[in-house]
Amino acid sequence: MKRPALCIFDHLDARGDPLAALYEDRLDFAHAAERFGFAAYYVAEHHSTPLGHASSPSLFLAALSQRTSRMRIGSMVHVLPAYEPLRLAEEICMLDHLSNGRLDIGFGRGASPYEVGLFGVGPRDARAMFEEGLEVVRQFLRGGTLTHRGEFYTYRDVPVTMRPLQPDGPPMWYGAFSERNLRFAAEYDLNITLNGPPQRLRELSRRYREIWRERRPEAAAPGIASMYQMFVARDDAEAARIVGPAYAKWYESMTHLWRYNNAMPRESLPATAEEAQRAGSLIAGSAETVRGKMQQILDASGLDRLLLQCNLGTMPHAAAVESLQRFHEEVVPHLQVAPGSDSLRADAA
Repeated sequence: MKRPALCIFDHLDARGDPLAALYEDRLDFAHAAERFGFAAYYVAEHHSTPLGHASSPSLFLAALSQRTSRMRIGSMVHVLPAYEPLRLAEEICMLDHLSNGRLDIGFGRGASPYEVGLFGVGPRDARAMFEEGLEVVRQFLRGGTLTHRGEFYTYRDVPVTMRPLQPDGPPMWYGAFSERNLRFAAEYDLNITLNGPPQRLRELSRRYREIWRERRPEAAAPGIASMYQMFVARDDAEAARIVGPAYAKWYESMTHLWRYNNAMPRESLPATAEEAQRAGSLIAGSAETVRGKMQQILDASGLDRLLLQCNLGTMPHAAAVESLQRFHEEVVPHLQVAPGSDSLRADAA
């Protein structure tokens, strides 16, 4: 029986605790995730919002590299328009060595126009800056001398004296939800994350593999993952008691900058835990409930990698760790990948 690759995705959203306590709890949580066999731990980047207090993923990943030793660690994502790409490329090299070659890197242009706008980046420039920044980082990681003249960044004969530990550099990830983004990801050799109902995930992943084979017929299959919120309790009633207020705080944080700017995302998020469960983005309940829903997702989507956000809003640290343990002991042994699912690349597992 082939088991899915299960990874943690973390916003580091504020609970009202001192930041030092939040960071310590999350590092302990990551250590527990490794102990319970998770394949990777990924952290998001956000700015000026309680949604996430890992405003520098690189700093948190440096600490995480010293608290873990086996599972992969990485970003989902570094917001490229907020960086000078030469400096970010150097940080990536450092992190790859600090983690002993366990680093994955996600790249994106930002979750909302309000966050990148804090750095003086307009919505029309964000995409172009992202694409140009990605090209600079990729060129740096290939080694040699960096020379680039673009709309936003210019470098002339920069000696590249740092190399990542992984021979081909860290695996790179990207959120792709349209034909254009799927083609962009294939062109740049990017693993992808998807969102949506399982059947939509199956359609998008099948399309990406088609594009990938057209552009890279000799390359190994790309990594493809989808994201869910997850919590396992003793029973469904206990899950509802814990997840309800925790999700409410997460939703408040998620929409904070939009509401601050008198707007809301065009794609509306479920406003309550109950709505999120009905929509399928939140999987919460007893081990039996979670096991059944997660297996349904694996069967319907055809995917073999899931990113699980297991620590929401005001969720108590002890409850989050207990949930991981129940998931490890009572859910994971029963999960299996649907027959015919493409294998992930070894370096992205």
